[in-house]
Amino acid sequence: MNTITKKLKSFEKILEIMDELREKCPWDKVQTNETIRPLTIEETHELSEAILNKNPEEIKKELGDLFLHIIFYSKIASEKKQFDVADVIESLAEKLIYRHPHVFSDTEVADKNEVSKNW
Repeated sequence: MNTITKKLKSFEKILEIMDELREKCPWDKVQTNETIRPLTIEETHELSEAILNKNPEEIKKELGDLFLHIIFYSKIASEKKQFDVADVIESLAEKLIYRHPHVFSDTEVADKNEVSKNW
């Protein structure tokens, strides 16, 4: 598996690619949340199929496609000065910490059922 350094470099690379696509690609330039929404739904279905087929290579590919959509929506929002991908990630981090007090604070749980109850 990749190191955190490699993961961060890969993340930086995809952000730079998205910036360039929004600037230089005629198709990418004109996309909006509404125009890519149906494609996001389609990619979600394709990921579901890959999971049901237990196909790790297809799962990886479809996760990449969904990740692209997250980057795309975030880029569109940043252009409108609404939020950017860092805000999305921070929001998720806050949610995960809040939803897991048994990991990030002194709450104790006996099993997964108690975790679900706290959720």
